[in-house]
Amino acid sequence: MANKFFYNRVYNTKRTITNIVIIGVCVIGIIICFIITSNFQGVDKRTPEKTLNIREETSVEVNTKIDKNIFFSKVENVNLDDIEITYPEIFDIKKIGKYSVLINVNGKNYNSVLNVIDTTKPELVVKTVTINETDPYNANSFVTSCIDNSNEKCTIAFYSEGIDQEGNKINYGAFKTPGTYSIKIVAKDSSDNQAVSETKLIINKKNGASSKPKPVTCKYGSNEYDFNTYLLAVDVTSNGCAVNMELYNDDTIAKDINNLMAVETKRIQRDINAMNIKGTFALNRKISAIVNKEEQGIVGYELRITINSSYNNKVETVVDYKVNSDGKRVFISNPYNIAN
Repeated sequence: MANKFFYNRVYNTKRTITNIVIIGVCVIGIIICFIITSNFQGVDKRTPEKTLNIREETSVEVNTKIDKNIFFSKVENVNLDDIEITYPEIFDIKKIGKYSVLINVNGKNYNSVLNVIDTTKPELVVKTVTINETDPYNANSFVTSCIDNSNEKCTIAFYSEGIDQEGNKINYGAFKTPGTYSIKIVAKDSSDNQAVSETKLIINKKNGASSKPKPVTCKYGSNEYDFNTYLLAVDVTSNGCAVNMELYNDDTIAKDINNLMAVETKRIQRDINAMNIKGTFALNRKISAIVNKEEQGIVGYELRITINSSYNNKVETVVDYKVNSDGKRVFISNPYNIAN
């Protein structure tokens, strides 16, 4: 009996120690998990750092909506709806000027300056003007409308930087003799933004009569045509009468306009080569017959030249113009200011 008791006693002691060890390991594991969980919860509960840098001065385009962000150079973890911005009583987004602004952030006031500026050129729409010789005209005569985003009135003038083929300044307000002239108009706003547009001035003889005698009747109608729409590059009429429209493709009738096209092609190619414009050029030449007002016969031909350039996958018009009866260019588009 004594031996049996001894061995049982030893066996039970070992089992107890094992249980204690297991329990201890579990407790330590629980403590470690609690610490890790507490640390993660602590990170999640930390408040993000707020950053708000206020600009001392900023600008906005006239007649546009104001975004609060323009007053701050850096915004992080801040709700802009909680920020109050107070403008002075004289403030008007439709008027150019400098305005002091008060910015309230969490009960604290900060000062900033808002500049309402205009960097947009006016929208200028021009028209062709037809007058008789000796009749006066001015820059405003060519303007259909001019609208600026500042709602201020445009300043209209003749373009002062145009030069002719000899390098002489062009006075667009000094044409007097009968003919068709290219006119450039410039519109400026109070911020010195400017828009330049090109149009035509047509000066007729004082009595409005044709230089050729006008007979009472013509088989294909008279030589009168809509000169507000067309330029007469080559006149094919005689004695004030139009010619048969069936002669449109007649080489004899079209000889002069074809010669003019050949001469003008060489001339514009020289002009383009001298400007060293980058790109690949495409030349388009178009001859159109001009029909008289009665639409019974041809009175002449019109020549139009268009040159486009392609560079860096972009296509732009280098020049687009017609040639009038005096061989002068009447520009439709001339962004490189090619001389007449």
